[in-house]
Amino acid sequence: MNNSDSFLSEINQIVSRDNVLTDQHVLEDYADDAIPSDRRGGLARALPLAIVRPRSTTHVAAILRAATEAGVPVTPYGGGTGVMGGAATIRPGIVLDMGALNAVIDVSLENGTATVQPGVILGDLDAVLQPANHFVGHDPWSQPIATVGGAISTNGVGYLAAKYGPMGRQVVGLEAVLPTGEVVRTRALRRSVPAGMDLTSLFIGTEGVFGVITEATIRIFPEMEERRHYALEFDSFQQGFFAIQRLFSEGLTPAMVDFAQEDETDSGGEPILADGPGRSVLHLSMEGSSAELDAQQDTVWEIVSAYGAHDLGPEAAQAFWEDRHASGIRYQEARSAGQRHPWRDRGGRAGSYIHTAVPASRVLDLRYRAIRMFDEVGLRVIECAIWGEPEMFSIIAIDPDARPDGADRIRQASDSMISEAVDMGGTIEYCHGVGVRLKHLLPRELGEGGVALMRAIKHAIDPAAIMNPGKLLD
Repeated sequence: MNNSDSFLSEINQIVSRDNVLTDQHVLEDYADDAIPSDRRGGLARALPLAIVRPRSTTHVAAILRAATEAGVPVTPYGGGTGVMGGAATIRPGIVLDMGALNAVIDVSLENGTATVQPGVILGDLDAVLQPANHFVGHDPWSQPIATVGGAISTNGVGYLAAKYGPMGRQVVGLEAVLPTGEVVRTRALRRSVPAGMDLTSLFIGTEGVFGVITEATIRIFPEMEERRHYALEFDSFQQGFFAIQRLFSEGLTPAMVDFAQEDETDSGGEPILADGPGRSVLHLSMEGSSAELDAQQDTVWEIVSAYGAHDLGPEAAQAFWEDRHASGIRYQEARSAGQRHPWRDRGGRAGSYIHTAVPASRVLDLRYRAIRMFDEVGLRVIECAIWGEPEMFSIIAIDPDARPDGADRIRQASDSMISEAVDMGGTIEYCHGVGVRLKHLLPRELGEGGVALMRAIKHAIDPAAIMNPGKLLD
């Protein structure tokens, strides 16, 4: 019996054979998350030794303890919807599928919290809360399939981020298992200041490199009396952006800000230009009491009208709100049909979706420079967007000619844009985590000292370096 067989034999005793999967096609499925292989930057995947499905915190603790003793890598796995390779297997080891830990443990309307296991699907939790007239503040496109644990581990951003912030801001307390098997639990108090170091934050946005979340207490929110949705068209990205800035500077708190300019050349329209006009659409949602929304509505119209907004009508506004999870539903349906890793088809053309955050005063400058950067190497920007707050700027770029080196061109131009954003005082990613795709850029944002500090914490917590290797810090 070799070392791998001996280790798996021990895991079988911990969770039973039914919860340890080693079939080749299953290993192939779990070797990736939703990231296309050409986005990895040359890092090849490795097949897992096994997929392990724990059923309790006790199981997780025993598995991690055994993995540390054997030096076997562990890759935590939630819903598999990540797009940075954070749940991909880079070194042979086990994938810890947390999907069976999916209980809603407690819902407290009095405390304004829900305590859940990490495998709970965001959409399922929202359905549990609806009869109590409450909802989850984290509302991404992937709501029908993404898990609470995965959202915390990547500090994800959703449609309601303008008001409720990223997922990490909604976490009240956690239970997590360290690589050596110790269980850590932080206090679940909504408005408390923790004594000493804030240990909860250690597991937010760090993609499982410090341990495995086994329980989370998150904030839940009461439904407002009313939501009002607006669909507004501007003649240029710049005009719409200035309107968004004014909305925030006037003290308004939108629930949703989704603003985009799309390339329209395929339909006979205009391309996205670095400096010039271009139809851009803002989907805006406000929520509160009817009286409050009545009072805000005049201010909203005054601001957007000052920047030339054209009202697209209530039907368009409502349709966008109701269809905001459509891509997640399609993804879910494709997976149910046996396509574990469906991806948007761009006709074989390499593409990249880049989410950076920079000071609002630098957004238009970054947009101008980014479009020029992509254009200079024969790539096309097909969308510019603001999602949530004015600082959150995104771009989608493609290789329009589907060249063999298109993925490399996209990756290099994306890195240049992200580096530019960091040099402007911004961050490399605000939505999906770092994973494999962006880890080489982390020192540019944190500095060598910041990365060294994180590595020192990692070494202290994970001396055998088993947790999610090849991600974030490795």
